[in-house]
Amino acid sequence: MTVAHSETPARRAAEETPGGPRRLVGPLAALDGRLPGPHDLLLMQCPSSLRPLGGGELPDWARAVLRAHPWVTVGRAPAVAGSRVDTPHPVRCTRDVTAAPEQWIPVTVRGPQRGQLLNALAPWAAVARTFRPEQLAARRALLAPERVAAIPALALLPAVGELAADHRLAWGPIGAVGYELGTGTPVAGPLSPLRLVLRAPQPVSRRDALQLRRSFSKLPVPVQAELETRHGAVLLADYAAAPVTLTLLTPDGPREVHDPWFPRGPYA
Repeated sequence: MTVAHSETPARRAAEETPGGPRRLVGPLAALDGRLPGPHDLLLMQCPSSLRPLGGGELPDWARAVLRAHPWVTVGRAPAVAGSRVDTPHPVRCTRDVTAAPEQWIPVTVRGPQRGQLLNALAPWAAVARTFRPEQLAARRALLAPERVAAIPALALLPAVGELAADHRLAWGPIGAVGYELGTGTPVAGPLSPLRLVLRAPQPVSRRDALQLRRSFSKLPVPVQAELETRHGAVLLADYAAAPVTLTLLTPDGPREVHDPWFPRGPYA
């Protein structure tokens, strides 16, 4: 018989506090049964099970980063299915060998130095917790007020939220700001831009896109926004400029299209 343990408010608060204790809840509970999407943050139960895309073992800097902060960011590439015998390196997480083939999620490990990134595949069974970009802005309240005041991109989040709400677009911070909000690791700097994803499953007019881009440009911090359609993402600035063709970023690579909501162009 399974016994349900009640959670106290203090325990929940501790789990939400950056650097505090965390629950290992497993991938199905973490994602409600869905596969993660681009820019999601994943907390790994077993960071050593990551497989670098270039082959070989994890570099020393990546091992050190994952030991301290076992968070990775989901990339825009297809998930890969495979079992333990299909992988070149042993999977060190214990799992049912009779289960269905593992799903491997494309992820990026952020290094301590600027531009230090490692592309890898993470086993779906080792995902403990996730954050979607839409969940991150509210976590600003968990950061120290002096930290928020010192990083203009963090201080700007409420203003950006109001502008996105005016256009009825779900949104969330990504990049360094999103990573810091999700993990509590102070990686954003005073000059960091604010990168955003704007959920746009339905077409957005060029007029609305231009208005939103102009509103963002008036803010005191550079804002780099992506429109996430059902087929991929385009830069808000590019779409607002109304070019003949656009570069749509898809899991299968860049694609030149006329309409990001009804793509028919070739892949690059």
